Amino acid sequence: MNFAQLLVRNVCRRKLRSVFTCLGVALAVATTVTLVGFSSGLQRSTAEAYEGRGIDLVVVRTGVTQRLTSSLDQSIGRQLRSVPGVDDVNPSQTDLISFGEGSLVGIPVHGWPVDGFAMRSLTITSGRLLSERDADGILLGESLAASLNKRIGDQVEVELKPFTVAGIFAGINVYDNMTAVSRLADLQTLMDRPGEVTEFQVKLAPRVSSDRSAADRVRQLIEHLHDAEGQPLGIAALPARQFVENSTEMGLARAMAWGTSALAMIIGSLQVLNTMLMSVFERVHEIGVLKALGWSTSRVVRMIVGEALAICGIGACVGVALGVGIVRGLSATAWLGGLLRPEVAPPVLLASVGAALVIGALGGFYPAWRAAKVSVLQSLRYE
Repeated sequence: MNFAQLLVRNVCRRKLRSVFTCLGVALAVATTVTLVGFSSGLQRSTAEAYEGRGIDLVVVRTGVTQRLTSSLDQSIGRQLRSVPGVDDVNPSQTDLISFGEGSLVGIPVHGWPVDGFAMRSLTITSGRLLSERDADGILLGESLAASLNKRIGDQVEVELKPFTVAGIFAGINVYDNMTAVSRLADLQTLMDRPGEVTEFQVKLAPRVSSDRSAADRVRQLIEHLHDAEGQPLGIAALPARQFVENSTEMGLARAMAWGTSALAMIIGSLQVLNTMLMSVFERVHEIGVLKALGWSTSRVVRMIVGEALAICGIGACVGVALGVGIVRGLSATAWLGGLLRPEVAPPVLLASVGAALVIGALGGFYPAWRAAKVSVLQSLRYE
């Protein structure tokens, strides 16, 4: 019997205990895969929605990382259009608004000019784009329309005000499919923010967007703009992906995901520690015999730690499968389908498996140290 076979035999000797420990580790890994996968998927989806519409830069109020709290005068758009290297500017207001029972969380509603490049980038699958004549009209993403069971001509209640569905669009991804779009003026009136926007979406000229140094120069020009009185406008221009990654919403989502996952991993580590300690106490005589037969202290330590790693390795595989299944199941629901991608990024899976192996190492270290301290003479007399 080789060393690996011995580890497997020791793990299988107490099947029920090993199974429950594997399940504890599996639940910790599944928690990490689900929560971290959710936050990273939301971040990727949001960034894709920006970049998919050709948005190179996002201009917001300086120091503001939560776009819903950014407030800029819509007239700044004229100055942005005059900056060399800027191809087009789309003023945008975004608010999270509940659509009744159709969603678990607030739905992002974008207010855009009807002649802006963001509005023109929408792929309409039913109905038509909004025009200046469509007062209180709204466009729904396909997933949002399905969850609300709305069709062209139906009305939806937004902040207690009825809007008429003028069109349904195919979003860039699952997140974009759960958003809505209205005329900028309508959303400004609805949210009592006349003449204000939360951000400006900037499309750079092709020759500039492909040149990083040129794009950085445009960013600097934008950030140094002044008003009519010579005062700085106090705005920041960020690349679309950087803006999403640095936003407060994404930071909170990441922190909550990793914090909850860390707690689950600590609980799993304590469970492994308890299991391996019980195993060592029950095998004092066996460990003494192995030492008497010539086993070195390091080999005893490797055996105990190896058993813990084997349990956590099995638990990690089960947990990854469980976590991926949970993500796919939740992504199929109407109330989370637009926020959760049906796939999990490989780095998240690798991080989860790595964390499980760390659990095994930590949970097995102290029991292994206790096993290494077992005296041969005392263990042979141990009953």
